[in-house]
Amino acid sequence: MKKILIITPYCPFPPHKSGGTHALLNILKQNDFRNEIDLLYYDKKDKIAEVEVKKYVSNVYYTDLRKENKLLNRVFSIINLKPYGTFQYKKDIEINKKYDKIIFDQALSMELVDQIDAKEKVLFSYDSMIMYFRKKSQQNKRLYAKAYNTLQSNFYIRIQKNMINKFEDVFYVSEIDKTYEQKLFKHVNKDKFKNINLGVDKDKFSVNSYSQNKEKNIVFTGIMSYQPNKDAMVYFVKNIFRKLRELHPGVKLYIVGKEPDKEIWNMKSEDIIVTGFVDDIVEYIAKATIYISPLRFGTGMKNKVLEAMSTSKCIVASPTSVEGINELKHGRNIYIANNDKEWIEYIGILLEDDIKRASFGNECRTIIEEKYNWKSGFEEIFS
Repeated sequence: MKKILIITPYCPFPPHKSGGTHALLNILKQNDFRNEIDLLYYDKKDKIAEVEVKKYVSNVYYTDLRKENKLLNRVFSIINLKPYGTFQYKKDIEINKKYDKIIFDQALSMELVDQIDAKEKVLFSYDSMIMYFRKKSQQNKRLYAKAYNTLQSNFYIRIQKNMINKFEDVFYVSEIDKTYEQKLFKHVNKDKFKNINLGVDKDKFSVNSYSQNKEKNIVFTGIMSYQPNKDAMVYFVKNIFRKLRELHPGVKLYIVGKEPDKEIWNMKSEDIIVTGFVDDIVEYIAKATIYISPLRFGTGMKNKVLEAMSTSKCIVASPTSVEGINELKHGRNIYIANNDKEWIEYIGILLEDDIKRASFGNECRTIIEEKYNWKSGFEEIFS
């Protein structure tokens, strides 16, 4: 029996806490307890989450590594040429138990690698933070934000260049992110970089238990405080939806997800529904005539797209939204829109074509059933 420790910023529950906690929780649910798996988290203490997570691991530990004064630490992180994501945490972690394998979950955890001994150390990076901040910088029009995000990208390059060889393997959830960092760090053995698919709860994300809606509904889901999601909706409402309303009277847009800010709430109208947090996100995906994902920046495989595929929904998405989901092919099982004109055209086609909607949706469900499950990810990381 192996003794394995996961070190992660957040106790991974509830799943809507973040994309990373969503993935980690579902991977841990595959635990068959052949090995002793412990979890240690170091951001805000969450006793409710601990109760749930203890169902899937042997032990849950907590140590508070947060530094005080976030604003000051942002300044000091730049002075020290470190990304804020890792600089915001103290590095004096102490583990008294001996482990065969330690999984450092998320890039935020990577600088803890020197603090703990183990036979094997792996990094579950999910996405390339270097590419994320690079894309964010390119998308941002404000000069100070562009400069800050460029610095963050460069700082991640700097620390990863020195850190990455300290891990046996580095896992990503998108082939694009993996290949990007593989090319960036040519001094590192390319076999160290590995890709795993995310999964979907196929029973939960199925519309079989929901009545089909005959209205013309366009649905987007996501944590709205996450900048790529907010940017996507601001862009879509201002540039796409106003024209769609003129061309297709009666069409409605649902913006579904927790923590919308004032700008998103102010979009509410008779035909734009902003829900905030909902208990059952599948109910709203089931309402969709078309599911959209107009993300303009971001990295990694998108849970939201996999979930819409699992619910047999036809999808119109940006190129960024489908990165890593190689089975999606434009015109065969999805429409991929590259500009405003294409967004309006493809949504218009699907609103009027029942047969194409069903064809796209059914093929997407088949892809999920054949290719995407959490068990394979668990076995790859925890073997």
